[in-house]
Order: sequence, then structure tokens, then C-alpha cells
Amino acid sequence: MLQKPLKVFATSAILATTLFTPIMTNHVVVHAETAATQAAAQYEQREFDLPATGSYWDEAERERRGQQKTYTPTGIYVKPNEQVTIEVSGSQKIRAIIGTHQYDKEWGKEIDLSPGSNTISSPNGGLLGLDNYQNTGTIHVKVTQGGSPVPFFELGKHTKEDWIAMMNACPDAHAVQLKSEKAVLTVTYDSAKKFIVDQNPIPLLEKYDEMIRAQDKISGLSETDPNPLHRPTRRLWAFVENPNKPDWGMYASLDGAVFTTAGNAIESALNVNKFGWGQMHEAGHARQQYPWQWNDLRGMTEVTVNLYSLAAQKQLFPNEPTRLEKEGDYERAFQYLKQTDKDYKNIDDLFVKLVMIWQLQLAYGDDFYPNLHKLYRELPDTQLPKTDEEQIQAFIYNTSKVAKQNLLPFFDQWGLKASLETRQKIQALNYPTLTAPIWEATDFKHVPLNTLPKQNMKVIASSEESGREDATNAIDGNPYTRWHSKWSEQNQYPFNLTIDLGDTHTITQLAYLPRQDECPNGRILNYNIYTSTDGVNYQKVTSGTWENSTKQQFATFDPVSAKYVKLEVLNGMNGYASAAEVDILGN
Repeated sequence: MLQKPLKVFATSAILATTLFTPIMTNHVVVHAETAATQAAAQYEQREFDLPATGSYWDEAERERRGQQKTYTPTGIYVKPNEQVTIEVSGSQKIRAIIGTHQYDKEWGKEIDLSPGSNTISSPNGGLLGLDNYQNTGTIHVKVTQGGSPVPFFELGKHTKEDWIAMMNACPDAHAVQLKSEKAVLTVTYDSAKKFIVDQNPIPLLEKYDEMIRAQDKISGLSETDPNPLHRPTRRLWAFVENPNKPDWGMYASLDGAVFTTAGNAIESALNVNKFGWGQMHEAGHARQQYPWQWNDLRGMTEVTVNLYSLAAQKQLFPNEPTRLEKEGDYERAFQYLKQTDKDYKNIDDLFVKLVMIWQLQLAYGDDFYPNLHKLYRELPDTQLPKTDEEQIQAFIYNTSKVAKQNLLPFFDQWGLKASLETRQKIQALNYPTLTAPIWEATDFKHVPLNTLPKQNMKVIASSEESGREDATNAIDGNPYTRWHSKWSEQNQYPFNLTIDLGDTHTITQLAYLPRQDECPNGRILNYNIYTSTDGVNYQKVTSGTWENSTKQQFATFDPVSAKYVKLEVLNGMNGYASAAEVDILGN
């Protein structure tokens, strides 16, 4: 008898649980949805002050580059066929877009907005963007009806905690957007959740701004430049995820730099620790000035773009070797330069071609390419080169103007062939002719403009490993060959390397480039330097110590007249002496 009431009690308890649990669960769900709505609304922005950015086409024409058609993000998603009402202040038109090009399967719908109230919609829906394409003034815009917020992070306005709250509030968002001072990123919720390190967008957006500023700088663009021609675009640079082309990797488009979802493309765009060449390269395509982007069969589209990649790489990763060093591009370039019948246009290796472009930066410094960009921006339309051949000849001539030197010896070495007319025009500038072998430069081996040419030099060594490592390698212009003392003469110091300059010069420095491989054998540590006018009677001009590394080092002394220079090695790594290159500086 005691069991039955117990069973009834148990059954009643189960029934009560069954009856009340759904009600409690629904209450929790309703509460969670309300909280999520409130959290999303907390960060929603409905009013925007849009400074004039100018026409995207006019901006590109001003800079003599390709176009990038971008919109100011709003963080508002518009459903398919949903009506959105937008009030535009003032008396000028602006433009709206519903749907993001490249991100959405169907391109966004672009709509002109007139002053006053505008009600718009799109059959495909998508993120809402705005564009004040006027040249002056700021237009106030208010979205009064329609649309719903997506995670929209703005650098300098939001914190990491804000970002996490946004993401938690909108787990089914159509997309997410991140905006810095210079860039806007439009990506999927899943990618942002997966790849943004520590769910903190701040370091990532700061990296994009740093990259864009580096590319502005080498393009000769500055906010403080008094000439409007040379100020950066007022538009944001766009970086977009494309989830619809899984095998395309990264590419540049009218709508910005695009990264597909598959593979590691979008990861590199969002993981600040993997930020690298891809973003710098694709962003660089929108920087290329078309008057020196000649497009023969082995054209320059994929060459000059990497001028901007290298500029950004040097800025973002100053202590790392450049792409040219890491991938052996310089070595292949020096093999090409050894050829007798050279034609730059026929080089298949795009990065060998890039070495020539970058060596001008190495020789003439950080102002060279900014000034070249400015020169092309200031040319009247009627003076811009049109054909490929005109662009080549203009590049040879204009680089000489910017360098204030006759650069024909440099281009002759590279096989970029100047016409007779171009040669005459350059000679008429009356600039000094380049004598320093700047075509031997790498990021680690500088060739200052007062470096003596080596065509007439000769060299002998008191000890050399004949064959692959003989003394002539020290002056062959190739930093990837080397002189090495005899392996059988370990610790038999001093070792001497004597250079016959061919003629008497006033000299002030000796530049020493250690061997460029990982082996330290023979790196010179302690040295004396002697000079002579007759090759018999020598005087010591300096002595010193160089560090044990692969970087180029210098020995400086008072100006002295000399035809012969002797480098006396007193001590080297592991009992040997070696050198990749020895250069003499003077006039």
C-alpha cells in the first residue's frame, strides 16, 4: 500500500516536469533573444556623416592608376526585397549599394539617392553601403527604417570586448565588417570567428593601416603635401572575402583585394600573425601607374606591382630579409646579368625583372619612387606615353631625370634598350653619367653612388682555393660567389687580397661583404688596409674589426690617392679568410 502512492507521486512528478519544462525553456529562449537584440542594438549605427571622397574614377585618374570602387560601410544588412528608407541632408546626390561585390553571388545593386527621403530595396539583399562621390563637403545621412545590424567593428571606436559582444549577438549574420582609418574588410562570420587572433581585431586593422601608409609613401602621397595631386585617396581600401570561388586564392578586382574562403587565403587576410605578401601584392595592383606598366608578352603588370609589396614588407617586417633575398631572386638575376646578349623584355622570370626595378630604390633611396610617381602625375595627358615602346623609353628617360644621373649604363646592363632618340634626350640633360655598378646591389649589399666600377680592376690573393673560390670572385659583382683562402692553410695569417684599381683614384672607403651562405668560415674579423700608387710601396690607412655576420661592413679612412688597395686579414672565423665582394669607394 505504501508503494502505490509512491508510484503515483513519481508519475505526477514526471508529468509536472513534462508540463512545465517547455514553458521554462521558452522563457529562456525569449530572454536570450531579447538580450541578443538589445546587444546588437547597442552597437547599431543609423546616422552617418559622409565626407566627400570624389569620384572613384577621378581619384584613379589623378593618381594615374587603376580604379577601386569602394563604399563606406554601415554595418546594416538589408533582406531581399526589404524596403529601407534613407534621409539625405543637403542639396547633393550620393549613391547607395545593397549587396557587396565579390562577397555576394549576385553583384550589389547601386542606387542614386537624392536629397530628402529615399526608399530603396534589392531583390538579392545584402549589406548597405554609402558613397558621397562629391568633391567637397560632408553629407549627413540617416537610415530611418529597415535593415538590421551585423557585427561592425571600427578601429578607435570599439574595443575587443565590444567585438566579442557584437559577434555573440549576431551569430547568424549575413557578413561582418571591420573598418580602420584606411581600410574596410567584409568577411563571413565564420572566418572572422575562426581566424581573427584572440578575437581582437585591433592589431589586424592597425597592420592594414600600416601597409596602406607604406604604399602611400612609395607612391609619393602625403596628407601634408601642399599639392592636391599628391595627397592620398580619401576612399577606403577594400578587402573582401569571396566565399563563392573556392579555388581562386587571392586576386585584385575593381572592388578591392579579394580572398577566397578555401585554402589559406582568407586566413592570411584575418590572422595578423600570417599577414604577408598576399595582401601587399593584391593591394599593390591598385597602386600601379599605368604609364609605366608596359604590357608586352612578358609584361610588367606582375612586376611593378611588387614595388608596393616590397615597400610594405620593408615597413612591416624591417628585420626580415625581403622576398628577393629569401627566394633566391637576386641570385637568378645575377646569372641573367652575366649574359652577353640581354633583352629585358624577354625575361620570363617576373622576380628577376623586379630586381631591376628595386635596385633603383636601393641606389637612390626612399625618395626615388615617390618622386617618379609625382613626375607621372604632373605630366599633362597629352604627354603621357601610350604604346608599350613609348612607355619603355619614357621610363628610361624619366628615371634619369629623377635620379639626376644618366642611367643608360644601368639599363644597358639590364638589356632594357634605349632608342637613339632617348639616348640623345638623356645626354641633353647634362647629368653626370652613372659609374657605380648599382646593378650589383642587393638588400644586404649596398652599392653607393661613389663606388668605383670594376671593369678594369684586377685582383690577386696570397691564398686562394682555386676553381670555385678564387680571388676574382671578390670583384665579380656577384655576392653569391666568394673568394676563400686555401683550406689547407688554416690559421696561416695574415692572408692578403690585393686589388689593382686599373687607374689612380682618390678613395675613402672599402666595403666588405662577407660570404652570404650560412657557413661562417673565413668571415673577416680583424684587418689592416694598405694603399699604394706603384704596387710596391704600401702605407697603412686604417685597421679595425668587423662583426661576425653576413651584412655588408665598411672601413673608412682619410682621402688618399691610390692605384692599389691591399686588404690584410689578421683573423677570420675558424682560421680562414673569405669575401663575397670587396668594393672601393671614391672618385
